[in-house]
Amino acid sequence: MAKIILEKSWDAAAKTFFEEWEPLFKRGLIWGPYGPWEKDAKLLPPLRNKRVLVLGCGSGPDVWWLAKQGAKVTAADFSEKQLELAENRMKKARLKANFLKKDLNKINTKDFPKNTFDLVVSNYAFQYIKDLNRLFAEVRRFLKKDGKFIFSLNHPVWSGTRSDGEKRSDKSLDYITERKVHFTMSGGKKEAPFYIYHRTVGRIINALAKNEFFIEKMLEPKPAVRSTKYYNEWLMLAKKIPATIIFAARKIK
Repeated sequence: MAKIILEKSWDAAAKTFFEEWEPLFKRGLIWGPYGPWEKDAKLLPPLRNKRVLVLGCGSGPDVWWLAKQGAKVTAADFSEKQLELAENRMKKARLKANFLKKDLNKINTKDFPKNTFDLVVSNYAFQYIKDLNRLFAEVRRFLKKDGKFIFSLNHPVWSGTRSDGEKRSDKSLDYITERKVHFTMSGGKKEAPFYIYHRTVGRIINALAKNEFFIEKMLEPKPAVRSTKYYNEWLMLAKKIPATIIFAARKIK
């Protein structure tokens, strides 16, 4: 298999992904394709005048929503095309945010000073991160004391139902084996190749604990009611197997 460069894959898929999901993005903050709306989950603290970092901002729907609530938002993503969409979104809304083109696997305190942010948010980006422990250590440094760290990602049981070259199925579940899982998304004229890192829930929890985060809440929500091509394709399985997992954590000490 040829080497997959995720940055290029997201550049290729950015426009198609944006067009499919934009009708939903306009309605508010969603914690993932099958996740709940923030208005229902109520995970975020009061946001007015708070400094917020969004990791893996994509086309910027969360940046837009957070800024509308009065937050001072900084956002990072490694896809140039996604960042262009995000910047255009903010310009049209006449809202402000600072954007940084950065691979989250390489992010560090040279990018953001220590004790800078009240809140760090990430929405369906961390499954693309090779070393969560390293990233969580950096997030801890970015956060102020008692700062909040809230993120969603593919539920490991959901990603565990898929192997390379196999159709997703609850009958092919391999939750234990940590591995890369390859898939494709529409990249316009051809499919764009992707992969995510499948890891267990325990691996995520232990990375949080090692970096002295207190988990205030963990959600494994039922699929919210909405309609997109992707959503409808996997809905029956999502009713049996959680597709999304969400952590709300707080920096301690």
